[in-house]
Amino acid sequence: MKILTIVNCFLILFTSSSAQKSDPYARDLVQIVQWFEGEFDNDSQIWFESRSDWRGTETEKHERQHIVHTKINAPQIGEYVFYVKKYMNDNPEAITQQQLVSFKTKQDIAGIVMEQYQLNEANVIQIENIITDDVIQLNIDDINILDGCEVIFNRQGDQFHGEIKDKTCQFSSGDELTYTELIAILSESKYWYLDRLKLLSTGEIFQGQTHDIPFKMRKATMYSCDVSYYEKGYYGGSEKDKKYENVIIHNQGGKEWFYNPINQKTYGLQLREKEYPFYSEGADFFMMRFIEKGQNRSEVIVTSEPYVDKLSFSLGWASGACYKQ
Repeated sequence: MKILTIVNCFLILFTSSSAQKSDPYARDLVQIVQWFEGEFDNDSQIWFESRSDWRGTETEKHERQHIVHTKINAPQIGEYVFYVKKYMNDNPEAITQQQLVSFKTKQDIAGIVMEQYQLNEANVIQIENIITDDVIQLNIDDINILDGCEVIFNRQGDQFHGEIKDKTCQFSSGDELTYTELIAILSESKYWYLDRLKLLSTGEIFQGQTHDIPFKMRKATMYSCDVSYYEKGYYGGSEKDKKYENVIIHNQGGKEWFYNPINQKTYGLQLREKEYPFYSEGADFFMMRFIEKGQNRSEVIVTSEPYVDKLSFSLGWASGACYKQ
């Protein structure tokens, strides 16, 4: 009996190892989930489209979006599961989407499959409360897979290109049947996508962008920032001095507000990693901006080479510093 048990275990291990070796997309699966994890924002796209020398039209402008892809431990769904949250206009309260996605390979599909799931409110609350390495015990009965809405990704050079099969992801929208058109491009530092509903009967756009220019999201890097206010200056010292520490701000247009009790005004600290499109040399830079709320002109702007570990400023009455996480 012991010999049979050992042989059975060996056969199971051999079969599992053989299956992994025969999967031509195993390495791509590991790569795509690494690139997918994190936060993405299209602040640079919004900034570019707001310039007077931008050559697009008003109808081609995009809304500001921020997407958070958080890897969670939900083995009842799969090995590579992400909680996806999207919000608008740099406002974490303006949430427009909350769902789960799971990455896997399938023998009958050439490429990486991203399955999409709907969540109920109870599951959303539980995930929000346990975004850690702990296993999240989701109520599977309340998680609905979106049939026909799988996104198939294939590697093309240093990118993954994904899309939903034509007209398979269908929904009822009033008296009309619609289908989702989704095209996505994912790289190590960028995530571009086009997502909209079309009428099944005519193919006309029912909801979403009327043009074919995707949302151009860039992966965000987090910085821990300190802001201080001084009544008498940095070396003076006063009971009215105020210091804020370890406030997390991302580098894709992330901004946090800091109240100054000395002059009773509020100032924002913003970080922007730029790919400036108008020059061929010195076009990329990192920018820190400190601005009074309600004003157009900044108190100070500091620039540097891109992706620095630290950036700081000092005005005498205020100072700030941000450190890459």
